[in-house]
Amino acid sequence: MLLEALFLGIIVGKLIGGKFIRLGHLAIKVPYLAYTAFILWLVTSIMITRGHDFFIQYRMYLYICSFGFLFLGLFFNLHHRPAWLILIGSILNFAAITLNSGSMPVDLSVLQNSGLNNMLTSINSGVLPNYISIEEARSFTVYLGKYIGLPAWYPLRDVLSIGDIFVSIGLFLLIESMMVSSISRRTIKTIKFDYKKGM
Repeated sequence: MLLEALFLGIIVGKLIGGKFIRLGHLAIKVPYLAYTAFILWLVTSIMITRGHDFFIQYRMYLYICSFGFLFLGLFFNLHHRPAWLILIGSILNFAAITLNSGSMPVDLSVLQNSGLNNMLTSINSGVLPNYISIEEARSFTVYLGKYIGLPAWYPLRDVLSIGDIFVSIGLFLLIESMMVSSISRRTIKTIKFDYKKGM
């Protein structure tokens, strides 16, 4: 869903007059924190699917580190309003995972209805310990798990959490605002230079 939000933000931004070149003009502070968070999360998830004992056993701490980098990166960029939506969604997902010992609750019936049978089989057989049935979720985290299926007409199959939706909307708005923004770092520098020259 995040990739769809990214591409949709680019498409909509272009349709309303945005420019691709502006994607690089909006100052995102310490972007390497977000890159580190994503890489750590991706590597952890991949190694879990491959049955690597270290990543399975310490997935909770690895996910905490991943979210820690993400939260820190978002903190430095909260002056961009869409970053607040990404932060809220990330906090919701973080709570769902950490309060369930490193496993995201997922509604197995929604998985089945969505045609994600391979994932369903893997969860039931214990191959994907980073997911648990939503019936095993602790307390209120049942509402933070993945239980929202995509409509039948949607070309891709996925099951989302409330947090996923917040993050996707935030990412879409961030990309769209980057493309249509008339203010870039180059423009800002030019204004500052002209101001100093006038003095």
